[in-house]
Amino acid sequence: MKRGFFVGILLFIIIVLIFVGIGGFFYMKMNEEPKIVDNSILEINLSGVVKDNNSSYLDKNLSIRDLFYHIRRAKIDKRIKAIYIKISNLSIGFAKTEDIGRILKDFRQSNKKVYAYVETGGLREFYLASFADKVYLFKGGYYNFNGLAIEAMFLKDTLSKIGVNAQIFHRGAYKTASNMFMENDITEAHRESIQMLLDDIYTSTLNGLAKNRGIKAFDIKNLVNEQPVSNVPYKRLGLVDSIVYQDEVIKEFKDAKMKILSLSNYMETTKPLPYKGKNKIAVIFASGEIHLGKSGGKSLFGNKIMGSDTVAAQLKSARLDKNVKAVVLRIDSPGGSAIASEVIRREAALISKTKHLVISMSDVAASGGYWIALASSNVFALEQTITASIGVITGKFVLKELYDKLGIKKTILKTSDYADLYSDYKPFNERELKKINETLDYIYNDFVNLVSKNRGIKINKLVVSEDISVKPIAEGRVWSGTRALKLKLIDKIGGLYAAIKEAKKLAGIKDNENIGVSIYPKKPTLMSLITSYIGGSRSMILSPSDITKKILIYNKFFPALVMPYAVEIK
Repeated sequence: MKRGFFVGILLFIIIVLIFVGIGGFFYMKMNEEPKIVDNSILEINLSGVVKDNNSSYLDKNLSIRDLFYHIRRAKIDKRIKAIYIKISNLSIGFAKTEDIGRILKDFRQSNKKVYAYVETGGLREFYLASFADKVYLFKGGYYNFNGLAIEAMFLKDTLSKIGVNAQIFHRGAYKTASNMFMENDITEAHRESIQMLLDDIYTSTLNGLAKNRGIKAFDIKNLVNEQPVSNVPYKRLGLVDSIVYQDEVIKEFKDAKMKILSLSNYMETTKPLPYKGKNKIAVIFASGEIHLGKSGGKSLFGNKIMGSDTVAAQLKSARLDKNVKAVVLRIDSPGGSAIASEVIRREAALISKTKHLVISMSDVAASGGYWIALASSNVFALEQTITASIGVITGKFVLKELYDKLGIKKTILKTSDYADLYSDYKPFNERELKKINETLDYIYNDFVNLVSKNRGIKINKLVVSEDISVKPIAEGRVWSGTRALKLKLIDKIGGLYAAIKEAKKLAGIKDNENIGVSIYPKKPTLMSLITSYIGGSRSMILSPSDITKKILIYNKFFPALVMPYAVEIK
């Protein structure tokens, strides 16, 4: 009996050891770093969406965070001799395009080469490629080298047909977020601001492309207006160096004894560390539509959500970390909830009292995104950044007519006059409209005064004055980074690297001294994904009840500091 018992125990131990051994083997294999050989060329495939920071483990698109960190690693890695970047149909703004280009330019300072291969695309792709030492064009490609365009959509009649009445109000003559729902066509203020923004971004890009390639911007503009069908004019003008197939490019690298190393494999390695040192700079990525609560998921309109609780906690963590000597807050946001924006701004302002805070603006840092930036007096943006939009909106969609068509009825019971202020079953009455206008005035005045105080701009330059020849800086208007600098809304033109360099300087860290970098939020892992979905706490598919909840959130979302329109430059 005893012998059988001990045999059973022994077998159990052996089985456990076998499973532990197998598990350990697979763990080691999973964590085994790819081997990198000398004379490697780092291959980067850039296409589609490039966010500032990926919030999901399942999102395998490259981000600015990935590029800035790992290209800096490659810069000091003796095994990496060059970068080969393949570019195709980018879905990013021109500010991000510029910033990636600057990251490549920094890599080239190590006397290492960058080679760019443009497979398809247009002005955006050609511009990014121009930061390389040599530009190849796909021999069988066709390119939409045809300038920039923005389409403004208007849904007033559409909403009317289905029984939806938009009641959205704003402060700021150019705060035209409501135009999509309240107008049938573009207003003069809407047209003026969009056209100027488009022209600024176009001019900055043409000038940058001309400078990088050593040709005249005037000649590039003429080529854009021609919209070449053949690839030959691009080489003739000097926008590219060679028109070839990709296999011919790869052959050049092989002939030079260089071995292709994919960025995805390189990202699985840890050494060399690009930033190491006891003194640290914290880099916090704040991306998405600003809401109260935690970051994660998507808004009703499909935007990534930046949660005030999450970002404020990250700012506080950096503030309390004794090894963090300065903080870079990277903003990529069209704005959102006024309350959530102030929660984040306040925590950022607390950093400024004890440490140096530098703002780095990405594609967009407008309205609530700009409100957050007012926590610092060291604000960087790219020339193509879309910023400001100093204004406020509030309102609701009245669905009474739609409910009637569907046979739905509601009865409203309340305890006070304004308890049903944002009810979707009735329009605002005169008393409620008065309260709405008081709220708009209060928040708009707060915004304008905050800008005036923190940026040192007189109130009469921010709002409409008696002198009609003076265009107001505020009034909900969006500005390019180029004009924002002239208007003193930002301090310097520069990307993420420039902001980190400035933070290091302000912290009193010597230029030749190594620094560490703490990046927030932490990289999402497989375990964090599993945890978030355990118990069905999250669903990948929105049910009708989920959509209803999201709509109700927007009752708390207003009043809002959001950009006057969604800008997608084609």
